[in-house]
Amino acid sequence: MDIRQLECFVAVAEELHFRRAGERLGLSQSALSERVAALEYEIGAPLFFRTTRQVSLTQVGAGFLGDAKRILNDVETSLSKAKHNVGAALKNIRVSGVDEAISMILPRALLEFRKTNPDVHVQVLEISSSDKHTQELVNHRTDIAFVRTPPDDEYITSELLQRQEVMVVLSNSNPLSKAKSLKTTDLVDEAFVGYPKHARPILHNMLWHNFRKIGVQPKVTCEIIDKSTMLQFVINGLGIALTPAWVKSIAPKGVSFVPFDADDEKIELYVAYRKASNSPTIEDFLKAVKVVI
Repeated sequence: MDIRQLECFVAVAEELHFRRAGERLGLSQSALSERVAALEYEIGAPLFFRTTRQVSLTQVGAGFLGDAKRILNDVETSLSKAKHNVGAALKNIRVSGVDEAISMILPRALLEFRKTNPDVHVQVLEISSSDKHTQELVNHRTDIAFVRTPPDDEYITSELLQRQEVMVVLSNSNPLSKAKSLKTTDLVDEAFVGYPKHARPILHNMLWHNFRKIGVQPKVTCEIIDKSTMLQFVINGLGIALTPAWVKSIAPKGVSFVPFDADDEKIELYVAYRKASNSPTIEDFLKAVKVVI
């Protein structure tokens, strides 16, 4: 259950009409119906009687309406208090992001940001999955997130920061390390250090998708989340791996990076934030990010 589901339920309960409730919330009727249905599924009972001509509350729905309104009012009151306490600017910003952003972009962005906001504390949350970062934004547990895919959520907006090349990383002792570029067909006999889908879905899917296109299954010997660990596995001859080009900047001696020639596939990086952040501090941080990119 989330706040948006409660907002949808209350709007329909007050309008007793899905189209009017959708217009009131700025949602399509189908999106509104999906959220109400999800709430009903979680509660385990219908909240509305629906016919082609009429919508009315069930007994469960009527009983739940007062609680839902009270919850929404409490949330609004809490947000108002928070905004009042914050004043014109935030004293703390919570930033989350994928490894490249946290290790390569955030330090430079913080230096730029502190030129105008020296007293703002920045809390950093490291999570490997972009989906989890989006959920943290939706749930107000982070303020800015660096993600690989643009969030599909009407409350979140994002901006593309960069697109970078995908590389094959190999031990220097591998003969393929001298190639100018490598195609999937060049790699069919190689062992791979792969990535688990839940943590690195883009690179995981890129590897498997390109091998499926040529009718071959990649020889994945193990799966690693941390890229520093992956590099050590490659150096020690346990396999090769796909990686974004930025990893070259943290690579130890003993590995080579060769461009992966696979239909111009790129790794993208976005900065995402809530549409209604309403804070000049957040805007200053976003400006700092764009300066250092």
